[in-house]
Amino acid sequence: MNTVETLPEQEKEQQLIDNSMEEYYQLRNNLLIGTVVIAVVSFILVWVFYSLQTSLSYLLGACVSLVYLNMLAREVERVGVYKKKIGSTRLAIFVGLMVVATQWQQLQVLPVFLGFLTYKAAILLYVIPTSLLGNLQKTEQKS
Repeated sequence: MNTVETLPEQEKEQQLIDNSMEEYYQLRNNLLIGTVVIAVVSFILVWVFYSLQTSLSYLLGACVSLVYLNMLAREVERVGVYKKKIGSTRLAIFVGLMVVATQWQQLQVLPVFLGFLTYKAAILLYVIPTSLLGNLQKTEQKS
């Protein structure tokens, strides 16, 4: 009798996990797409207002930002299943990028660094409207 009662609970729990992972994959894709869009728009704007060399430095940082975000997403995905904690291997990518930017004469450090921060802009552009809409929905529900 006990196994019959727990079977629907297990199915509900699995459905909840599946829904959570679906939301996670949607969030990951939105962040990756947002990062690409911000990087392309910023690359064009930097090229128009500064120079091609500066915009290419920015683009290098933005590309590394995409790699970093993808690695972060893969590690977050594995936390509950394969890993117990998140590693710090992504830090090596950032350090490597900054070393290359400081040593290579054609690169400019500030545009590379700002390009690397592009993924954070994508996170902000996703979180701010989501949180504002969530607050509006909570206010409407209270009324």
